[in-house]
Amino acid sequence: MEVAMAEAYLELLKAFNFTEMQAWIAVISAFLFTSNLLGGILSALFFANSSQLQPRPLKERISFRLFLFSEIILWVFVFFYHVFMIEEIILAHLVYWISATMMLPLLAIIGSQVMYVVFSGRMKAKEAELKRRQSAVREQRRKAMEDAPAEHPAPKHPMPKHGH
Repeated sequence: MEVAMAEAYLELLKAFNFTEMQAWIAVISAFLFTSNLLGGILSALFFANSSQLQPRPLKERISFRLFLFSEIILWVFVFFYHVFMIEEIILAHLVYWISATMMLPLLAIIGSQVMYVVFSGRMKAKEAELKRRQSAVREQRRKAMEDAPAEHPAPKHPMPKHGH
């Protein structure tokens, strides 16, 4: 089955008019696609099994950092391939590389969403606990505002306005 998939991918590369270094393109693409999918899976797994109730900001997630790193690797390879190896770029190549660029973050998102579905019970429990804590904090703030005296009472004699 792996051989058939590899042959199908090489045929796809031929359709995009890649005639040189097809194996390298296939290996680099497969590695980057797989690493982004796994990055999304790992990011969601870490969140599902952590004590955090809110996901980390995007910039701090493994999947985002891996995505940026893989984009850099991809475009360094594209530059090397087209400048030093075949010394040209055609529209079909550009379409392939832009598609690959867009697939990297999508694969990271797909990987994380699959894990969110697999661990949906944990995710719903985390969401419910987060909402419960947020409403408790809001209730404490509301009570504190009601119980606290006014910090600045209104002046007994208002200041005269200038010019009247």
